[in-house]
Amino acid sequence: MHSSISNSEPAVGSSPTAPTNRHVRLATVALIASIAAVLLSAELLSRYAFPRISHIEGRIRSDERQAMSIGAPAPGSPPTLLVVGNSLLLRGLDYPKIRTEMAPEARVIRFGIENTEYLDWYYGLRHLFATGGHPSMVVLCLNLGQTVSSRTLGDYSARHLFGPSELLPLAHETGMDATRTSGLILAHWSAFYASRATIRNFILNLTDPPYARALHALVDAPVPLPADAELLSTARNRLSAIQQLCNQYGVQLVLLIPPALGHYPNKLLASAAELQHVNFDYPIPVGTLGPEFFSDGSHLNQQGAAIFTDALVRCLRARLANGSAVGVPRRR
Repeated sequence: MHSSISNSEPAVGSSPTAPTNRHVRLATVALIASIAAVLLSAELLSRYAFPRISHIEGRIRSDERQAMSIGAPAPGSPPTLLVVGNSLLLRGLDYPKIRTEMAPEARVIRFGIENTEYLDWYYGLRHLFATGGHPSMVVLCLNLGQTVSSRTLGDYSARHLFGPSELLPLAHETGMDATRTSGLILAHWSAFYASRATIRNFILNLTDPPYARALHALVDAPVPLPADAELLSTARNRLSAIQQLCNQYGVQLVLLIPPALGHYPNKLLASAAELQHVNFDYPIPVGTLGPEFFSDGSHLNQQGAAIFTDALVRCLRARLANGSAVGVPRRR
């Protein structure tokens, strides 16, 4: 007698799980494609749309293009002065005015990125020089705390200042772990990943300005400095290293010490530069500018910037007229 069970077995190829598996595969492919489309859109928007929307991002991209386009000066052409720094430079320098005042004696190009410090510019200049950038003079505007700091702008600098060959040395010098190092590498190739914090801050500034200002105040809070002997030693080592880098490519380095309400840190930085035979300019003598010329404790307002710009023009003209050699500091 035949068992009735054998008659209930489904035919081969008619498994009820087959349509389900196909649906899962299709859903998975659709999900992956959607994620890829979102990431691609974010990358394209970060590369091409965000610089048109954000004034700061647009200015940084413009500065970057001009700096990277600097080639070796042609015979008889005016020297090119590349002025680099952070918000102390951006808010303290009247860029259109200095370009007009220095022409036709020299061509001035500014490259400023907020919250950058020494390591950003050391490795940034190393990349610029290695890729053919050859200004006649680099004017580096940093205060003492920024010169001795071991902080960097991280992902953003990885995209806009560093080349691939700078990423691992920077990660090693700053003690980054594998996760942060891999993020640095990804940021170099991805505009969205590098700019994600900048985009977030841009949106926050538009939607909740008071909260954004409170966060910026926390980030900009001064960091306690170590003892004077350690400060002087670190500053000397840093200035010596960036001097050697510029010498290697035949570029003159000038350390520009920005105005400050407190004079002691700037005097210590000037001493470090003088001890290392690094060119430096301290255009605004101590006590010249009072609190009324500052918008906060460290940044100049419009009136202060006008005075600082005029003083810097005089310093740069004097250097060009004297043919100041690399390694011979201008004492004040």
